[in-house]
Amino acid sequence: MPHILRNYDDELGALKDTVVKMGTLAVVAIEKSVSGLLNRDLDLCYYVIDEDEVIDQHEKQIDEQGMAILLRFSPVASDLRHVLSSINIGRSLERIGDHAVTVARRSRKILKAGELDEVRLVEPLMIEVRRMLSEALVAYSDRDEKRALAVIKMDEKVDRIHKVLAKSLTQKISEGLPETESLLNIIFISRSLERIGDLAVNLGEDVVFSASAEDIRHTS
Repeated sequence: MPHILRNYDDELGALKDTVVKMGTLAVVAIEKSVSGLLNRDLDLCYYVIDEDEVIDQHEKQIDEQGMAILLRFSPVASDLRHVLSSINIGRSLERIGDHAVTVARRSRKILKAGELDEVRLVEPLMIEVRRMLSEALVAYSDRDEKRALAVIKMDEKVDRIHKVLAKSLTQKISEGLPETESLLNIIFISRSLERIGDLAVNLGEDVVFSASAEDIRHTS
């Protein structure tokens, strides 16, 4: 019996490690996609696009590890919630990776069109979104319900920044500037970053469910 329990604990730990590794890759993808835009570095944009397959493979690994634990050990209570939440988080992280790719592709179009001062406007949004995701991953790793709830609260600031940015860019587009296409791409980038914030909220909700069995989705 101790041998079986040791294997069980090892597999639970390995599942958590894979989720954290995937989350770290997602954070890096967000950073590099925006850094490529701000620093006019096309190589960073291509890096994010090329590395998305690595993030996708981590999601598949999480699914396989989670299902193996469910079938082999039939976990209950908090362990069952942890496995199910890990699988859900893997799916959210895969979508975050997709949004980072969208940012990289839009950034690439902007860079090819020429320099544009307005690209700096997305940096505060990226900083807040990156902080949300990083905090959500720590909350998951530590099973920290309080930190997870704080992440969910942080989304209000992200939404405010996004709305102000979208309004400012829409005003510039209405002026008929020649950079309209690039300005539209910045709006799409900000929208992807805002969606990443929403997905970080999903991570926080999954952590709360794992820690306390409370389903807080759609309660705000």
